[in-house]
Amino acid sequence: MPGIQVSVQVTGPLIPEGAERLHRAIERGVRDLVDLGEERLAEILRPRPAGVYLGVTEARPGQYSTGNYRRNVHGTSRNLHGLITDGGVVYGPWLEGVSSRNAATRFKGYASFRRTAQYMEKEAARVFSRHVAWALETG
Repeated sequence: MPGIQVSVQVTGPLIPEGAERLHRAIERGVRDLVDLGEERLAEILRPRPAGVYLGVTEARPGQYSTGNYRRNVHGTSRNLHGLITDGGVVYGPWLEGVSSRNAATRFKGYASFRRTAQYMEKEAARVFSRHVAWALETG
């Protein structure tokens, strides 16, 4: 099942009274990062002007996607952990390109989760710096 995991580990000395505020700020950062990843996947899974993910109004009859895969992509966050998954859709690994069936065909997958994870890695510092700055300035 394709998925993206986000985990944050906080180490080092913390001011006891500010530790809870910093923890909440990092939790919010994880949630924002998961939301950002969901938005990015929604963009990737709906390419234009051609492709498998065209909607009913954009493609010829019988040649459109019902959007089932995109609807099953969702993210969750709890404590300092976040997860974005396709909900276990059977053909998810094939669309991602990690299935054994990809080796037997010319279709190598869209790599949407891999590209989204790389995007999230680049954006993580920006997202977390805003939340941590909030915790430190008012803590």
